[in-house]
Amino acid sequence: MQRFEAPIAVAALLAIVGTGIFGTPAAGVFIFAALLLVAFRPLAAARDLLKFWPLLVLPLVAIASTLWSDAPERTMRAALQFMLTCIAAIMVCRRLAADHAILTLFIGYGVLALIALPSVPASLAGGTPLLGPFDSKNQMGFSAHLLVALALAVIFDRQQPSIARFVAAAAVPLGLGLLVLSNSAGAVASVGITFIAFPALMLLGRLSQRGRLIVLLLLIVALVIGSIFLSDIEAAIAAFRENVLKKDATLTGRTYLWEYADQLNRERPWLGGGYYAFWRHGNLGAEGLWRWGGIASRSGFNFHNAFIEMQVDLGWVGLGILVAMCIGIAGVACYRQFTRPTVPMAFFLAFLAVTYARSLTETGMIAPFSAVTVFCLATVVYARAPDRKRVDRRRDRAGPSADRGALPARRRRMDGRQPRAPARA
Repeated sequence: MQRFEAPIAVAALLAIVGTGIFGTPAAGVFIFAALLLVAFRPLAAARDLLKFWPLLVLPLVAIASTLWSDAPERTMRAALQFMLTCIAAIMVCRRLAADHAILTLFIGYGVLALIALPSVPASLAGGTPLLGPFDSKNQMGFSAHLLVALALAVIFDRQQPSIARFVAAAAVPLGLGLLVLSNSAGAVASVGITFIAFPALMLLGRLSQRGRLIVLLLLIVALVIGSIFLSDIEAAIAAFRENVLKKDATLTGRTYLWEYADQLNRERPWLGGGYYAFWRHGNLGAEGLWRWGGIASRSGFNFHNAFIEMQVDLGWVGLGILVAMCIGIAGVACYRQFTRPTVPMAFFLAFLAVTYARSLTETGMIAPFSAVTVFCLATVVYARAPDRKRVDRRRDRAGPSADRGALPARRRRMDGRQPRAPARA
């Protein structure tokens, strides 16, 4: 059965990439594939969940919030979906090597780019943002950004097939073109962060241990100096946002949403109103914000900040767990990249930098059936995975007999020598 695990994990990753287009059916394929992996090796799956149990604390609190939620049924449904997403992400990443996962995701987002190509002429002719197969220019832009980021990871990884690296080189200008046509300021900023963080992390892998330590100390010094001039940095960011990204001072109304969320948090500070309990039909607060925002469909709206959204749902308790989770994932990944640098980990760390920055103005970092959530959890799973070279060296030291564990004992004893001739009577 183990030979089927990698193809099933590949199918699961492709399905989570496709949730932006196919929605529930793609999410169902993702969960079903993960359940198959659990069924193949239940004991190994149990060990994996025990190893990464801190990643399941937030989903457990979300499930517990059903007890105090304003909409218990909605909370239970969303919390169970969140838990299944986290479990599935762990199962899939434990059954697929990091470089294979990167290649799979690159193929998935490459297909999305090809699907978006027929919409390009209409976008150019009308001067409108490119939506592609999505309903949002920001989603189209973020998909294009991921294509560029994954292409860079494939190009610089010598373990990837030559044909894949060649295709990835051609995918970079395609992704950048789609990014420009999407007219998404957030996606442009994401690519900018990627072009800074990924090469820096790659160069880090070229340094010796002593060199990496020096870089770490310089980063700490830079953070200390940055904290002293924090107000000046915030002013420069605001000027860049308004003059370059053309965002108004209210961030397209986000500041009002944040003020409203602050009022909700003061009313229920510690446990919040329940996971996914606010944005629902019949809730007067949500109805008022939908009307204020001109959202006729009364759906697809949020507080445009992952941390504020979590605080509204689960209060200070949920926010504290989310912040600790973000710090823990980044810390484990940074330690891995500083001690045993790899191209895939450079990609995931760069992705974390983008995700954490975007989470200040967008949600979706931690959510049911979210590809971003799967990427974040994959970061810590691969950060704690054994180094492939180290595993190979261990196998070499064990000798040829290490690869013959599945042979019967009698056959192992006979291997390498001639059987004795039967004794003569």
